[in-house]
Amino acid sequence: MNTLREWSPLVELVNKIPSSVQRGLLFHDVSITCVDLVEEFIALGSNVGLVFWYNRKSGAIERLATDSGSQELTCVRIASTVEYMVAAGCRAGQVNIFQIPKTPPPDVCAELLLKAKPIERYTVRGLHRAGVSELVWSKNGMRLFSGDMGGAVVLTEIGYASKTCQSREIINERYEIVQMDLYRSKLLVSSSFRTVICSPEEEDGGQRWRVAQVGKKDRKMLAPFGAVFASVHGKQQIVSTRSGFRLWLADDEGNVAQTLIFKELMRAPCAEIGLLNPSRNPIRIPTTFGKLYPFEGHRMVSVANGALFLLDLERMAVAGSLTRLRHILDVAVDRNEILILESGRSLVRIGTLPDSSQSTIVLKNLELFVSAESQIVQADECCEEAPAELLVRNEESPGSSLPCDDRVSDSVDGGGVDDDARLIDSHMKKLELFDTLNELKYDESILFKSGRSRRKHRTKVNPIVEIGQIPKEIEPEGGEPSGS
Repeated sequence: MNTLREWSPLVELVNKIPSSVQRGLLFHDVSITCVDLVEEFIALGSNVGLVFWYNRKSGAIERLATDSGSQELTCVRIASTVEYMVAAGCRAGQVNIFQIPKTPPPDVCAELLLKAKPIERYTVRGLHRAGVSELVWSKNGMRLFSGDMGGAVVLTEIGYASKTCQSREIINERYEIVQMDLYRSKLLVSSSFRTVICSPEEEDGGQRWRVAQVGKKDRKMLAPFGAVFASVHGKQQIVSTRSGFRLWLADDEGNVAQTLIFKELMRAPCAEIGLLNPSRNPIRIPTTFGKLYPFEGHRMVSVANGALFLLDLERMAVAGSLTRLRHILDVAVDRNEILILESGRSLVRIGTLPDSSQSTIVLKNLELFVSAESQIVQADECCEEAPAELLVRNEESPGSSLPCDDRVSDSVDGGGVDDDARLIDSHMKKLELFDTLNELKYDESILFKSGRSRRKHRTKVNPIVEIGQIPKEIEPEGGEPSGS
C-alpha cells in the first residue's frame, strides 16, 4: 500500500489566481472559499463571485463569472459526463450551473473541430432563502440537489435538448444542511439535527419525496455530522457520524445494523500524514468526527475542527491523521487524492501517488520509483530507413539519377507492394479530408475582391452564454454598434 503524503506544493496554481479584481472604482482582494476536483480539472470558488476553472494538464486557468455579482461562493461541485457540469452556490442563495464542452479527440472529423460550443450557464434564483451549503450531482449530470443553511433542499432538473432547467423544493429540515449524497434514486441528507433518506414517490400525477430517518434515537446536540453511501463489508451501506467517535452503518431504509466505535483507537498513536510545510502547532484532537468522504475502497476520510483522519472501516483502524494544518476550509476527494483548502491562498494536495497530470516530477522523489535492483540496459542499435517516397520514385524510374545503394534496392524489392498500398491509403485519407473541408460553409468576406474594401469592426461575443438570452455583443470602440 502506497504512503499517503504531500508530494509537491501547489504554489503555481495559487499564483495563477489574481490577488485582487477591480469592480467599478474599487479593488477587492481575492480569496479561495471552496474547491472540487476531477482527474482533468480543478474548480475553485472565490469570494468575488468567480469560479476559476483550472486545467491540470495544460496549466491554463479560466474565469467563470456567476450571476450573483460579487457574492461569496460557498460550495462548488463538478460532474464529468458527456460535458463538464460545474455548479456553484453562493451566500445569497443563488445557484449557477455551467455547461462546459469537452475537447473533442483529435481523430474526429474536421467539422466538429471547427464548431466550438460556448460555455452555457443556468441560474437558479428565488428558491434558497439562505446561503447554499451543499451540492450533489447525479451521475448523468441531469439532476442537481442543493441544500442551504436554512434546511431547504432544492432539486434542479436540466433539459439539455430544450435548454431549460426546472427547480423545486423537495424537503425542508429547518436546520443547516451539512452533507448530502446520492445513490441511485435515494438522496441522503445530513443536517445539524438528524440524517434522513429521501425517496421519490409518484402520487396524483406528480412526485413527492418520502423521508425516513436514519436510526430511531435523536441526536443529543446540534453538530455538523456527515453521512455518505459507501461499500463496507462488500455491500452498499449508509455511514453516518455520531458523537463520541462513533459511526453508524445502516441500510437504505435507515435501519442501523452496526455501530463502529473509534474512541479507544483515537487515543492510541497513529501515523501522521507527511506535509512539506507543516504547522509548528498541532491541532487539538476533536471529540467527534464530522463530514465523511469515501477514499480508495473501504477507507474513509473524516474532517473535524481542522484535523483530518483516514479510517479503515473493515479493519477497524485509524490509518493516518493530519493535525498540522493551519485550518481546513474545504475538502475535495477524488479516487486516491485529497485536496485541502487550508486558507484563502493556500491549497494542499495529498495522495498515494504524485500528481500524474503534472509534466514534471520533483527530482528528490525519483528514488521512490526506482528500485535498487533495477539496471540500465543498453538499447539495440537502429538504422534509419529511406523515405517511402524515395523508394517508390526509384522503383517507378529505374534510370533516375538519384543515388540508390544496394540496401535501398533490397528494401524496394521486398516491400514495394506494401509501400504502394500505404501511400495510396494515405492519399485517400487526405482527399477525404479535403472534400470535407470544401463542403464546409465559409464566410464570403474572406474571398479576394479587387478594389479597396471598407474595414469592418469586429464584434466580441461573451464566452459564457446565459440560457434563455441572446449572447451579448460588445460594441466596438467608436460608439456605433457593429454592422451599421
